[in-house]
Order: sequence, then structure tokens, then C-alpha cells
Amino acid sequence: MAAAGDINRSRDLYVAFAFAAADLLIEVEADGTIGFAVGAAMALSGRPARLLAGRPLAELFVPADAERIAGVLRRIDRGDRVRHLLLHTPGANEFHRPKPVALSGYRHPQRPHARLIALTHAATLDMPIEAHDPITGLLDKDGFIDLARRMLGESSALENEEAYQLTMLEVPQVEKVRAEAGPLAADEFMSELGERLRACSVGGDAAGELGDNRYGLIHAPSVGADTIEAAITELVAAFLPGAATPPAQATSLALDGAGISSEEAANALLYSLNAFSRSGTMTLDDLTSDLKPRLSETVAQMREVRGVIDSGGFDLVFQPVVDLWTGVVHHFECLVRFPGRDSPFETVTFAENVGMVGGLDLAILGRAIDFIRSPMGRHEALRFAVNLSGRSLSHVATARQLLGMMRDAGDLRGRLLFELTESAEIEDLPAVNGVLQMLRRQGFPVCLDDFGAGAAAFHYLRALQVDHVKIDGSYIREISSSGQSTPFLRAIAGLCRDLKVGTIAEFVESSETINLLKLLKVRFGQGYYFGKPVCPKPADDTPLRGWAMENLEWQNGLLVCRTAL
Repeated sequence: MAAAGDINRSRDLYVAFAFAAADLLIEVEADGTIGFAVGAAMALSGRPARLLAGRPLAELFVPADAERIAGVLRRIDRGDRVRHLLLHTPGANEFHRPKPVALSGYRHPQRPHARLIALTHAATLDMPIEAHDPITGLLDKDGFIDLARRMLGESSALENEEAYQLTMLEVPQVEKVRAEAGPLAADEFMSELGERLRACSVGGDAAGELGDNRYGLIHAPSVGADTIEAAITELVAAFLPGAATPPAQATSLALDGAGISSEEAANALLYSLNAFSRSGTMTLDDLTSDLKPRLSETVAQMREVRGVIDSGGFDLVFQPVVDLWTGVVHHFECLVRFPGRDSPFETVTFAENVGMVGGLDLAILGRAIDFIRSPMGRHEALRFAVNLSGRSLSHVATARQLLGMMRDAGDLRGRLLFELTESAEIEDLPAVNGVLQMLRRQGFPVCLDDFGAGAAAFHYLRALQVDHVKIDGSYIREISSSGQSTPFLRAIAGLCRDLKVGTIAEFVESSETINLLKLLKVRFGQGYYFGKPVCPKPADDTPLRGWAMENLEWQNGLLVCRTAL
């Protein structure tokens, strides 16, 4: 490891700064030049650390990042701490792709006009070769959206003049070039198109193909949509000289993210990006006129959801899950209701799509815990299941907060369960399973919801160790009508028995359905036959008497469903 500058001056400083686990530690003078550097400078800049002293900090990065570097130094001079700002260094030599690095920094504690900077390889932002098209070098749709999610999440916390911008581009001339210029020229055109888009993007690798001659790129604010349009229009003219072709069209999206987190602001942009990539029949003009108001509506709705989370503006209702053999209520599922809305489905699904469901899940869990500890819920025969989205458990910060809440809830062991729900496929099953096992070890059983439908397929049961499986209601409805789902139900029940996993059938609405489920050895049922979701009201001075409602009654210290007997 090499160093530049007076190491005696900074030894204590960099011992204290070691928490950053950085690859390169830098002290930057008031004029923006490097006064001291230590670490893996060769890998990041192609120069040893001892040769960095006296050079401008901006020289370590690609030219497109110059404005962001200046902005970072201004923020540090104001006393702000900068954490994990994404930038790009040119790499070790001219043949290497720019390397993504994360910059953290703050003002020097002893020298008010100097700054302390830590650079760390941002390896997670290096996109694999297989994610790039071999001709254009552009990222595929999934790769680009994945990169955009991470870059925009980081960038949306910055000031407007520093934040990355997302531009969507439509190039209808691609088909004309392919038709008129021949296959070899068409490949050359696509290669040049990819090169120009990548050249406009951050780090030279933040551009992707979204399908149907549509493209997206993330770029610095100094690169406007008109610059991108001009570069592509010029390219088309070179391959189709004299042809009457419409110009390329580009639009940049921005939003007022006040009132929502930086990650949520990024998700709002990605919500629009996904709409653009899916709407193949609309022109960019049509789509833009629709997208920008929709983006504003999305942010407004996100603020509304954030307000609900922060204020606790929701209610809980409880639906019984009953033992089909004994009629005893095994537990109640806690279901959320939003005032003024007939169904919570749209709000919860929206929260999932824009990355807000973690906060909502934790708010609901907190409310449920308070209820279970209240006189109304404090009885050993009363158990409650709280829903958790797979996306909440995939989010590191949310999962950490969840586990912290449960470490303080040891008094609820055996009385609090979790149902894992998901409207879209969980990407990191091992990570989610790790969180589930920590919950189970703390004494909180886990149920896999909507088993057999959509994303919750059999590979979930293989990857996730759970205590119960809730069979999707579509199977239950069919056995009472056509009977076509009976073989599937028999297979699910048999598999769960072999795995020693309990089974719960939802949408149970008749005694005939119960008899069929018992023949298939399904243990528990939930549905209107046993009771609708309700909130018990205390009777006189005996709160627990409030559970004796509709079909439920207390018998020998257990809550029993009369219609199940």
C-alpha cells in the first residue's frame, strides 16, 4: 500500500476513518487538489497513490462526473456528510471500461477547508457481459431496469443539479435502416447507435434496449434530451442520406420527490419506465403526455400512502382460521382496512410496486402487536397472523427492523404468526428464507400464503422452510363446483404431509367443501362459512367476551366456531 503527502499529519485521521473500509482514502485541499492519498489507487486510477498528491480530485473520475464532483465538494464544505455517491473512474488503462465506485466524505475535523474522501469499489453496479447485447453493447431490459433502480435510488437523494436523469428514447428509423441499408450496414448502424447512447450515459454503461426500438439511459443533468436526439438523428442521416425520416424522439423524466424517500422517488421513475417499455402501440409523444401526469399522480399517491403509514390511518380486522376437525379457532388473520376504501388490495399492491410496502408492513405489525398485548387480545387461546410481503423481507433495512421488533416481542411467542405474501416473484429466496428462519427460531411460525397460484409455486416450498401453507382459494372454489382441482389439492395436501407442513384452505363457504377438505386431510379452513373479517367490541367490563360474536363462542377457555361443529 502506497501513500502520498505527509502521513504523520494524517495517521490519526485515517485510523479514525478506517470504518469506511474504503479502497482509497483521500484528503482534498480547499482548491480541489489531492493533499494525501493511501490505498488501492492503481486499480482505480492507473496511478500509484504517491503520484496523486497535487492533482485535482476530478481527474480520478470520468469527465461526465465533473459537475457531480464539484457539487459534492460544495456539499461537504457546507457541513453535509456524503454517503455512497455513485461515480465512475476511467479504470487502470484506456482499454478498460469505467469502474463504478462509491464516494463517501465529510469535512475535515481539524482543517475546516479540507475534506476527507473514501472511495470503495461498487462491484454490485458492474453489469455482467451476458446482460449486454453483443452488437450494440447495450444492456437488456432487465439489466437496465435493475441498474436504473440502484442508480436512481442513490441519485435521488442529491440536489437537483447533481442528480442523474432518466431519459427514454424512441428510434423508429431503426426498422427503415434495417430494410434499406442491408444486414451488414444495419449491424454497423446498431453498433454505432449503442455506442452513442452509451457515450451519453453515466460511466458509459448506463443505457439499455427496452424493446420495440425503444431505449433508456441514465445521464448527468448536463446532457439534455435534445443532445441525445441530435446525436441519433445525425447517425440516421449518415446511413440514410437524403431520406425523409422523422427525427429521433427523447423525453426526460423528473419529479418532485418531496414527502417520499429517495428510494421511493426512484421507484416512481421506474414505475413509469416499465410503463414505457410495455406500451408498444403508443408513440413516445402519446406516451409522454400520459406518463408525466401519471408520474405526478404516482408521487401524489405515494405521499398519501406515506401519510397513512406515518399517521397510522388504517384499521385492523380479524378473520378466524378454524380447525376443521374440532371447530376450534386456531388463529385470526389480521387484515388491514383503509378508511374510505372498499378493498385494501389496490393500496397494498401499489405499495409493493413502488417499494413502500416495507413501511406499511411494519406499521401494521406494530399495530397488531399493540392489539395482542391489549386486554382485548391478551389471552393464551388467541393467536394472530400478520401478513409480510416477500419484498419487505428482501429489503435489508426493513428485514433488520422487523427482526429488531421481534427481539422485543418475546412475550408473544406462540401467539404471533406470519404469512408470507407476494404479488410478484421473490428474487432472493435464500435471503428471504434466512429471515424466515430467524423468525421461526424466535418462536414465530410462518405460513406461505396463496400456495399454488402465480409466483407462489412449488419452488417456493422447496426454497422456504415454513410451518403452514395456505392453499389458494381458486382450488377450493373449484372442488365445490366442477371438482377439477381435486387431484391438485390431493397432491398439495400429500406433499405437505410428507414435509410435515400444515395446510390451510381459504375461501371455505359451505359444509360440503369442509367435508371434501377433510377427505383430503386438509387441517384448517378460512372463509365466510366461519366468519367475515370483523373487529371485536368489548362487552361491559369483560373485553374477551367481545370475541363471542356471529359464529364464535367460548367453550372451556377455547374460542369455537359453531358452524364448524
